[in-house]
Amino acid sequence: MTEVPRVLTIQDMSSIGRCALTVMIPIISAMRCQAVPLATAVLSNHLEYPHYEFVDLSAHMRDFMDCWDKNEIDFHAIVSGFLASPEQIHLVEEAIDRFGNKGQMIIVDPAMADDGRLYSIYTPDMVVAMRQLVSKAHIVKPNYTEACFLLDIPFSTDPISDDELRDRCKRLYQMGPDMVIMTSVPSETHAVIAVYDGPTDYLKTYDIPLIPVKATGTGDIFTAVLSGAVMRGYSPYDAAELAMNFTTKAIQATVDTVKSMKQGVAFELVLPELTQL
Repeated sequence: MTEVPRVLTIQDMSSIGRCALTVMIPIISAMRCQAVPLATAVLSNHLEYPHYEFVDLSAHMRDFMDCWDKNEIDFHAIVSGFLASPEQIHLVEEAIDRFGNKGQMIIVDPAMADDGRLYSIYTPDMVVAMRQLVSKAHIVKPNYTEACFLLDIPFSTDPISDDELRDRCKRLYQMGPDMVIMTSVPSETHAVIAVYDGPTDYLKTYDIPLIPVKATGTGDIFTAVLSGAVMRGYSPYDAAELAMNFTTKAIQATVDTVKSMKQGVAFELVLPELTQL
């Protein structure tokens, strides 16, 4: 019997809004992996809505990990996403230390900023803590804004040269991960991603025409597809390209069919494509 890869995914669950666990679980499952959630919090909806209800689960996360230890449960990969406090960042580090010490794939999405700004709940102390978490990853997947905050450099929408891009990826690699996959590299016309292998200093970029809409949860969709593809044996380069193409198709399908991004990207419309991989 072929074992189904178990992917421990650590982030919040927003009931409405298509982000975090409500994106990770169906996408990873569609790619024939088992998504095991460790919820950091449960929200009525994502924070783009004017009102929300929030239940912090930080106090219970260690109990879950203790129970898994007692039941001798292990994982093939650990993926982290949005984290709401320094304590949660440290708990993810603990999860990696406890369940990622046998060469398991560790993917960290430092979901903390976009469009040149930190999310409202993020503080400088949390950025410092995120740098420490990044050091434990095999693959770190920041968007361009998050890369700027991790590197403590000014954000700008001005296009950057390949040499500048390579330098920024290299500096992120020097924080500890083996590979850097950076999304939202500045471009007026295309969605551009960079994939950088630190040990070989090899940089490859991919691009696809930009769909000019503001959508929440696209980074979560990208990370979910990336994670599932890597666990199915894709190289990080091919996995990143697949994630870029799927995310763009999902955005276009939402524009064409739902005609609203209020509840996030309707990735369900194109999800069957992932079951064919």
